[in-house]
Amino acid sequence: MSNEGQHIDEKGELISLADRLRYLIGNRSTRAAAKAWQLSYSTLNNYITRGTEPSLSVAAKISELEGVSMEWLAWGYRENDPVQTDENPAVYHVNRPEPAQNEPLLMAWMMVFNSLDTAEQEALLRLIHKEGIKGILRESEQRHSLAQAISQLDETQRHDFYTQALALAAELKSEKKK
Repeated sequence: MSNEGQHIDEKGELISLADRLRYLIGNRSTRAAAKAWQLSYSTLNNYITRGTEPSLSVAAKISELEGVSMEWLAWGYRENDPVQTDENPAVYHVNRPEPAQNEPLLMAWMMVFNSLDTAEQEALLRLIHKEGIKGILRESEQRHSLAQAISQLDETQRHDFYTQALALAAELKSEKKK
């Protein structure tokens, strides 16, 4: 990403999160940067002076607004920089398809997720967490079955169905007002 830089201190070590935030603030005041990043001044000041760290959503917002990767903001290196680790991959990654096979599905998920506003994203995540994906898919199948059944009615039957459904909806609405 364009605003990233490898800022290394005299010892050859990557700079701290606070230093990377100061770098992104640049010539702006801390207050101006906080406003641009939709943070309170005290929150940003705590990141810089007290060593507190932003949440994932705040880090994502800052990195997007400033044109840097989350990896650079969090750790001081770019996504493509090699990271040495002696750790074994997490178990849940072992049986996952290779990224090339999974990429279209991941891109589709990201397109859907990014098309939602923040409130909708939070509502979707709460729904998935509360109902579980099997419950959501089961409800979706039930709705699809109803829609399919309605579409298979002939024109007269469909007209009768809609007339009865509208009458029932009106009756429920009038009972609700009482």
